[in-house]
Amino acid sequence: MSKRKLKESSAESAESISQVQKILRERFCHYCAAGKLFGMEQQYRHLLELLKRTMVHGESNSALIIGPRGSGKTTLLNHVLKDLREMKQVGEDLLEVHLNGKNPFLPGLLQTNDRVALKEITRQLQLENVVGDKVFGSFAENLAFLLEALRKGNRTSSCPILFVLDEFDLFVHHKNQTLLYNLFDISQSAQTPVTVIGLTCRQDILELLEKRVKSRFSHRQIYLMNSFDFKQYIKIFKEQLSLPAEFPDESFAEKWNNSVQHLSEDKTVQDVLQNLFQHSKDLRSLHLILV
Repeated sequence: MSKRKLKESSAESAESISQVQKILRERFCHYCAAGKLFGMEQQYRHLLELLKRTMVHGESNSALIIGPRGSGKTTLLNHVLKDLREMKQVGEDLLEVHLNGKNPFLPGLLQTNDRVALKEITRQLQLENVVGDKVFGSFAENLAFLLEALRKGNRTSSCPILFVLDEFDLFVHHKNQTLLYNLFDISQSAQTPVTVIGLTCRQDILELLEKRVKSRFSHRQIYLMNSFDFKQYIKIFKEQLSLPAEFPDESFAEKWNNSVQHLSEDKTVQDVLQNLFQHSKDLRSLHLILV
């Protein structure tokens, strides 16, 4: 082979490796919705149908996604939202508000009380100019004003709003659970179609809700339990490392995927995975090892 061809082959190989790194980095580090869902197809259909009824038909609702840490709650929601945004009936009409009661290092994600949470809702809905210097008597009045500012005509013509409460159990500790009460209340009565989705690892979450809050919650619960066995765990390991069929260099992808297959059959690798599996089925732990 000539030096020129060697250089070209080397350049192509380097480019393929760079593409592989990009694909795997997104898959392992960013929990993107491009990868596959494992063992939660039924939950996916349930959540997709629930949100589709809000986005397409103007129905309001509320639901909790419950499961241990690393069971895929956020991944499931991201997959559903990605598929919803690609639907013609939804398009760019969907408004999303993401609140998180835990992370103090990310601006806008520390809603330690209802006033801060309301300010964040206003910011994410881009209604700061509409609110201006107005003074409201209560949280409920303020929230009602925000929804009224977004409303267009009847329920079916108004932009649907999705409220996502990550670490839902932490919002339970807010004074009088005012935020939860009002969000669940508007999901039952507001003219604007509103759905509230809470993500939590607390199995006893309903017992923590005040009676008036519980009465306004729809009691829809989606459970994720990481119920796969070790054989399925190995399959997940292979699929997470494998390249997709649409990878530009088919020859490189075939060699790479064959290598992944041999790796999954290696006794040393299986022993490491077995120890990890027995310790935790958390797929984030698997991602850390794959990185």
